[in-house]
Amino acid sequence: MLRAPTTGLLSSLNAEIGESKARGERLGQIDVEEGFKVRAAIDEHYIARISQGQSGSFDFAGNTYQLGIRRVYPEVLNGQFQADMEFYGETPTGLRRGQTLQVRIALGELADATQVPRGGFYQKTGGQWMYVVDPSGELATKHPIKLGRQNSRYFEVL
Repeated sequence: MLRAPTTGLLSSLNAEIGESKARGERLGQIDVEEGFKVRAAIDEHYIARISQGQSGSFDFAGNTYQLGIRRVYPEVLNGQFQADMEFYGETPTGLRRGQTLQVRIALGELADATQVPRGGFYQKTGGQWMYVVDPSGELATKHPIKLGRQNSRYFEVL
């Protein structure tokens, strides 16, 4: 007879049919389905901008779920550091240990901004200028610009 110390979802099963196991030997792992946490691996570029209490979100199975940073681990390994995040409100059903998620972390207050996608534009112009199309859509003129904040996908044009 097998008895687990808690209820949950059996994962990492390490047993074969007909195999004998000694008393106390590990058979697998039971994941408690309440109180999941997310361990985020974050690029070291953001280490000074991440702190306890910041919020984030991710999409899973057609819904958006909210998270908050509970703990930041300052050690950098292979260009990344880690942070533990806990769920605010509902925890998604169907989430499994080791599953990869794409979490968006709010690094600042939301504000209206003019943005341009990162990419070839910066390599060609150094972020110093860009072409702006006039309202008629027929003429583009070169304008000097100044870049502000940035994330992994966009530059802010000031």
